[in-house]
Amino acid sequence: PPQVAPQFLADSPLAAASGFTDVDQHTLQHVRYPNVFGLGDAGSMPNAKTAAAARKQAPVVAVNALRQLDGKGPTAGYDGYGSCPLTVERGKIVLAEFGYGGKLAPSFPTWLVDGTKPARLSWMLKADLLPWIYWNGMLKGREWLAGPGGLIAQ
Repeated sequence: PPQVAPQFLADSPLAAASGFTDVDQHTLQHVRYPNVFGLGDAGSMPNAKTAAAARKQAPVVAVNALRQLDGKGPTAGYDGYGSCPLTVERGKIVLAEFGYGGKLAPSFPTWLVDGTKPARLSWMLKADLLPWIYWNGMLKGREWLAGPGGLIAQ
């Protein structure tokens, strides 16, 4: 189903015509209010609203918000990364990882996890390893796989 913004956001002056927070898709900074940033399900970025996307957006917002507080411009950029594990049969998924425009953006070497083909290893990663990383790493403030993107041309 199509993703829609919460009504309170869509009705606010922060919203774009889409109803989501009107942010630059790379800096995640609001296009009219430079002290406002948006990410995750609230942002107007043209990508899937997934936890994997929010995980990659958070460091970008953190870096750019701190720079804004210091009176400096944004330097971190978001590339549209998202991930969607697609179950094709019990015990096999396609671990689709992509950036803006559907460009493939794999986190793992293709010889290990090919995001274009169903695999049992991808299933095990999603079912066993990623939940452990979430509960024992991410929720405790430790992030091993995400960081702010490259510098934006000034």
